[in-house]
Amino acid sequence: MGTAGRREDRRAAPTLLTVLQVHMPEHYRLHGLRIRVLSDHPTARRALHRALLFKGARPEDAGRDSASADATLDVSVNRPPAAPPRDDPDVEINQSVRVCLWKTAGTMILRHEDTTVELDPEAGVAEAAVASHHLAVNADGGRNSFLGYVMILSLTLLLRADGWFPLHAAGLRHRGHGVLLTAKSGSGKSTAALSLVRNGWEYLSDDTVLLRPEGGRITAYSFRRAFCVDPGTAAHFPELADGDWPPALSNPQKWQIHLEEVYPGTSAPSCTPTVIVLPDLVDARESHVEPAATKAVLEQLISEGAFFLAPDSDVADRHLAVLRRLIDQSQAYRLHAGRDVLEAPRTIHTLLVPLLEDTSPPGT
Repeated sequence: MGTAGRREDRRAAPTLLTVLQVHMPEHYRLHGLRIRVLSDHPTARRALHRALLFKGARPEDAGRDSASADATLDVSVNRPPAAPPRDDPDVEINQSVRVCLWKTAGTMILRHEDTTVELDPEAGVAEAAVASHHLAVNADGGRNSFLGYVMILSLTLLLRADGWFPLHAAGLRHRGHGVLLTAKSGSGKSTAALSLVRNGWEYLSDDTVLLRPEGGRITAYSFRRAFCVDPGTAAHFPELADGDWPPALSNPQKWQIHLEEVYPGTSAPSCTPTVIVLPDLVDARESHVEPAATKAVLEQLISEGAFFLAPDSDVADRHLAVLRRLIDQSQAYRLHAGRDVLEAPRTIHTLLVPLLEDTSPPGT
């Protein structure tokens, strides 16, 4: 990567004792990106390991270039949190857990009560000071997912500065055509994605992709491999009932389903989108699709791409350019999903396949 050379190692290499205590890898690979993880606490290290695996990263041997990374996540439980800026935050990212963001010249600060993350997007480094109680075991025996959430958010902000732009969307591929379904949570993305995979489509993710300009077009990459499915919805897919699925890392009320185990050979790392679908649930017997206006699609992409979290105007301009190019290369539709989506499993497949036939596959 072009930015790898300017990364700095913000902490000395861990001691042998620390390595023996943690038993966790230090380097991960995600679509060619190298991510480095540092921590002074083994539980924090394990939490980061689980979060990165959840997003599709894989451990790797650093080899000789052990200090090089495109993004470094450095978590300390012993370091006191940085004082917040005196001004009001620029953005309140998550109202339920009250994570706030300040953007200053060259840096960004995330803060939640007793936890802060200082981000240097240019250097690709996020340094977190985390309160120890965020590592405690919950009443149900599961680990608190707060640390994973904050650090994946930090990673997303770092990747954006490096030209990888997140989008809250399900990504799928069918006969060379890439399709993105983007909407707010609860709009049926996962259900739609499940029904399409069941009918022979390949999947990137049911929730998040990374957009990147490549060769004059925008490519979408997976940024979460497991599907997070409500047990009530899963009941309409009998093949899912045989799995002993754990609670989802992002939402313990849902199942974390490794879809490759159910539908082998259907996962795909990337696609070139030619169709954008804006799904919503409607109280109607039958589903239908209709063309979506360009302005509405751009507004949706900006909203679901967390556009206003861009660290500076240059990144914001590049982000907006990527979204516009994505629209230019795609046809856009609204999918009004009715009750037949669950009653007739081929409904969405039947609705979307004719839309793909109206576009040319990438490379033709």
